[in-house]
Amino acid sequence: MRFNLTRFHLFLGLGEMSKTALLLGIFAASLAWPVAALSQTSDDQNIPDFSGGWARIGGLVETFEAIPGFEGAGPILEDPLHPHAQGGVGQSLQWVPDLDNPILKPETAVKLQNIRDAELEGIPHVKDEGMCFPSGVPMILNRRGGGPIQILQTPTQITILNGRDHQVRYIHLDVPHSDDPGHSWYGESVGHYEGGDTLVVDTIGQNDKTQIDRFGTTHSDKIHVVERYRLSPDGEEFEVQFTVTDLEAFTMPWSGQARFRDRGGVWDEQICAENNRHIGLVTVRGVRTTDVPTASDDTPDF
Repeated sequence: MRFNLTRFHLFLGLGEMSKTALLLGIFAASLAWPVAALSQTSDDQNIPDFSGGWARIGGLVETFEAIPGFEGAGPILEDPLHPHAQGGVGQSLQWVPDLDNPILKPETAVKLQNIRDAELEGIPHVKDEGMCFPSGVPMILNRRGGGPIQILQTPTQITILNGRDHQVRYIHLDVPHSDDPGHSWYGESVGHYEGGDTLVVDTIGQNDKTQIDRFGTTHSDKIHVVERYRLSPDGEEFEVQFTVTDLEAFTMPWSGQARFRDRGGVWDEQICAENNRHIGLVTVRGVRTTDVPTASDDTPDF
């Protein structure tokens, strides 16, 4: 222990009552430290454990679900008159958006109308993920064929590994947003725990290059996403309910959900750029083309 001579002389100069009060204060402070430590340990025990591998579950795992019982605006869903069949063939493979959703601004709806018209003619839409572009938020939650994500959890950070092209998303815990996060593919995500079973994540600073869903719905760089990851009581599943606010692309905030089941340590490698070819007429971001681009960078690595 380091001895402070000045403080010792000050102590000697105090009266008896002052000395007693000082000693009682030091004693009380020494008792407070273990109590605070125990409290922190107790809080840690209530942190939900999302670590491990998870696979998307649901009827159509490439689209979001409406939140049961929620009366507010919901995500773009498939047209009920033209349903997609998981694992189907021919026209049953089409992805036709329901354009009656009131969240769509006219300029956003026009882009989707081009995709819808082409799908009904048998011309498929190639999503950006299929051209090796990053997923962004909340698109990372839409996993084709129930594809995997891996969650790494530490006291200061959640890391989500996207099975598609080994993409990585970082969620920084118990810190505020940066004053100027700029714009990037996954933006800036900060989070905290609530209620012993929920992780709340707030994401800003995304660019406008990703798509919201399987139908190719676009957004602006003002997009703001709040997610609530809630673990089931048995720890075998979790659901993510999220709200998207982007008044440049949508008329109002809207919410949806995605559900996941424990996949254990199984991890499938999904590399977009391997044999990424398509022959025939398709639509890319609403434009009909036979030339499907693949993401590339002309900047030298060294």
